[in-house]
Amino acid sequence: MLISSKSEYGLRALIDIATRKGGEPVGRTGIAKRQRIPLPFLTQVLRALVGGGLLKSTRGPAGGYSLGKTPEQISLLEVVNVLQGPVVPTSCGAGGAVDGCGFQDGCTLAGVWSRLQSVSEDVLGKTSLKDVISGRLGPGLKTSPAAGEIPSRKLDCIGDSCPLPIVRIAEEMRNLRPREILEVWADDEGSKADIPAWCTGTGNEFICREEFGSQMKFMIRKRV
Repeated sequence: MLISSKSEYGLRALIDIATRKGGEPVGRTGIAKRQRIPLPFLTQVLRALVGGGLLKSTRGPAGGYSLGKTPEQISLLEVVNVLQGPVVPTSCGAGGAVDGCGFQDGCTLAGVWSRLQSVSEDVLGKTSLKDVISGRLGPGLKTSPAAGEIPSRKLDCIGDSCPLPIVRIAEEMRNLRPREILEVWADDEGSKADIPAWCTGTGNEFICREEFGSQMKFMIRKRV
């Protein structure tokens, strides 16, 4: 399964709120600035988390958001379910009919998708918000090569056609210090090959690329 940007931003917001000292409600503007999340998008995410019982909203001058449960009571699976729905590896895994599929009866891949769904649910269900904050992982879990990499800057190139993303990345990289990381979001098909190639050609380190539907997230580290 792919974790959507909505789920990722929701988790970042929950971590931000959970790690603020004093226990006072946390304002959404501060969350958006610290986590580099567009405010309109964050507003939708926070509203969904409140509706799912993971956050509480307080109105007024000193209002904001606070956790609806303790960090150890909030699993990553619950967050993902609230923000993007059930953990399913394929569209047919959601239990509904899929137009154009001639293999719904007696599908030979059904067992594979079922096992993949079970593993995903097990990993996310065994990992709590407290585990993430403290740096611990649930039993038997390992991080991916890009896990734990915190970007210093984020660049939104959604809607930009190549070579414009490369031009904007070059400008942002000039403002980074050595070893700092730039997170880039793009949806242009040319970016899949052009951005990694640009990193290699300029001596910067290409950390990873993740695809979320038509959108792609790239992580780039500036060389010393």
